Amino acid sequence: MIHSAKRIVYLDRLKTFMTILVILHHTAITYGGAGDWYYVDPENDGVSETILTIFTTVNQTFFMGLFFFISGYVTPTSYDRKGGARFLSDRLLRFGLPILAYMTVIGPLVNGISQGFKGSFASYAAHELLTDSWRGIVEFQVGPLWFLVALLLFCGGYALYRQAADKLTVRFGMRELSPGPGLFCGYLLAVSLGNFAVRLVYPVGETFFSLQLGYFPAYIALFFGGIAASRGRWLEKLTAVEARRWRTVALIVLVLLLAVLAFGGAADDISPYMGGWTWQSAVYSAADPVLGFALSYGLLVYFRDARNHPYGKYTAWLTGAAFAAYIIHPLFVTGVTYAMRHWTIFPLLKFVVAAALIVPLTFAAAGMLKRVPGLKKGL
Repeated sequence: MIHSAKRIVYLDRLKTFMTILVILHHTAITYGGAGDWYYVDPENDGVSETILTIFTTVNQTFFMGLFFFISGYVTPTSYDRKGGARFLSDRLLRFGLPILAYMTVIGPLVNGISQGFKGSFASYAAHELLTDSWRGIVEFQVGPLWFLVALLLFCGGYALYRQAADKLTVRFGMRELSPGPGLFCGYLLAVSLGNFAVRLVYPVGETFFSLQLGYFPAYIALFFGGIAASRGRWLEKLTAVEARRWRTVALIVLVLLLAVLAFGGAADDISPYMGGWTWQSAVYSAADPVLGFALSYGLLVYFRDARNHPYGKYTAWLTGAAFAAYIIHPLFVTGVTYAMRHWTIFPLLKFVVAAALIVPLTFAAAGMLKRVPGLKKGL
C-alpha cells in the first residue's frame, strides 16, 4: 500500500481491488467464513459456511502476500529518492500514526459496536472508551493494521541492508535473479518448509503481537521478492502463457485441497491443518503458497495487460481512497453487520446485501477523510 512518486497505474488498480477484497473477506467471516473477526452473526447454515469458507480460504492464500510483494516492489525507488533517514521517517509517520489511531480510537470503537456499546454509546464513551484505548496500546491491539506493523519491520530491515550494502558493496552484492521455473520452485519449496517449521511453534490462528507468524515465511519472501523484482524489472517479463498455466495449477491445487479438507477430518477438527507434526499441516503448508503464487501471478499479468490504461475520474478517486478505506473498514464491516443482526434471511444473501452497503460506505467515508486538512497527505 506504499505509493511511489511515479504511479504504476495497474498496481494501483490491483491494490484497490485487493482492498475491496479485504473488506469482503472480513464481511464473509461475519457470516460463517473461516477466520476471526470482532462480530460474528448468530445466524448460520452449512451451505453459507462452506461457500464463504472457500472464499476466505482462497483469499488468505494470496491477497496479503500480494500486498507485501507490491509494497516491496515500490520500496527501492522510494529509498533511492529519499535516502535512508527520510525513507524511515516517512514510513514511521505514514504507518505509525494510523496504527496509533487504530489502537486508541478505531479499535475501541469497533469493540464497542460489536457489543452494542453495552447499552448506550454515551455510557460507553464516558466509562469504557478511555480504558479500552489504554488496553489497545498495552496489549498492542492493531486489528487488520498488523499489515502496517509488518511493513514497518520489513522496511526497517531493508534500510539496514541498504546501509550495510552501501558500505560493503562487494561483500553484500547480489547477482541479479530472473523470474523463471527454478526461482519459482525454489520459492515455493522454501516457503512450504518455512510454513511447516513456524507452525510447529505458532499454528495458524495464533498471534505474536498481533502478527500471525504462521503466514510470515511467504510475507517476508514476497516483500523482499518484490524488491528483487523491482531491480530486475520482473513484472515486464511475466507472460500471459505462464499465467494461464498457473491458473490451471491454481484450479488443480484448490480442488485437491478441498478434497483433502473434506475427507481428512477438517469438518470435525481443523486444528491438525493449522500446525504441528501432522500430515495435514504439511499439506496445507505446501498448498497455501502454491495456490497463492498461482493466483498472484495471474492477477499481476491481468492487471498489467488489461487494466493499465489512464485513470478515469471514478477510478482515480477509488485509488486515492484505498489506503484510508483499509484503515477504517472495520468500523463499517462491524457497524453494518451488527445493525443487520435481527434480519433473518439466508446468511449468504445477507452477506451480499451487507457487502453492497459496506464497500461504498467505507470508500465514501475514506474519501471524506482525505478532504480533512492535515490528513490528505498521510492518507
